[in-house]
Amino acid sequence: MVSAISKLITAENVALLSVVITFTIFVLSKNQETRYKKLEDKKTQYLKLINLMQKTFLASVDKKEKDLNSGEMRNLFFDTGSSLLLYGSKRIYRRYIFFREFTTNPLIKNCTYYKEEIAMYIMSDILRTMRKEVGLSLFNNIDDNDALAFFVNDISSNPIATEKNLDARFRIKMIKFELWMIDRCKGIWIKTIFTTFIRPVFCIFGIVIKYIVVIPFGRVIKHFFPAFGTNVGEN
Repeated sequence: MVSAISKLITAENVALLSVVITFTIFVLSKNQETRYKKLEDKKTQYLKLINLMQKTFLASVDKKEKDLNSGEMRNLFFDTGSSLLLYGSKRIYRRYIFFREFTTNPLIKNCTYYKEEIAMYIMSDILRTMRKEVGLSLFNNIDDNDALAFFVNDISSNPIATEKNLDARFRIKMIKFELWMIDRCKGIWIKTIFTTFIRPVFCIFGIVIKYIVVIPFGRVIKHFFPAFGTNVGEN
């Protein structure tokens, strides 16, 4: 047994093992470095989103609709959205899209349960999600009112604010459900199925018929009846 083990522990095997360990450590360190760089990039882009939400909130508080529709805000929305598309998580990007739609889409403003101040609680949901994605654990989480407390006064320990938060959560769910129902009533799911599966079949069939039947048959007619082809072209 001892002799067998001693045969395995040769200089070549030790050297190979050291190479494998070194390579493994290198790969793990590169992966850790890549994750850290992505996290730093994500933090930078999330600060853009916080800046956008701040300007949107101040414009809504001051009732300045023209500020929300200004060229500066449109550029800020575009810059933030493009950054989140490249660097943000799917969860944050979808929440940002809903936030943008809520503040700019007139369809949402006509929903039954729409209230302008709900936008503030959409922002709190985004802020809480950011905390998780920048490395804070689930046990280090905060509630919606605490997330808004750094720029909204008297909201953290206010029972009236807590009641408004519950109402906002309910209204957001109802608005999303109403938008889902609008899509269904407009037949979007039927159009999606038709465009994705049925329409391509007919189009492919038409293209195949064109190049296998129509064009060769036209060439045959033109070859045997050149006058017919000329007359058709003149007409």
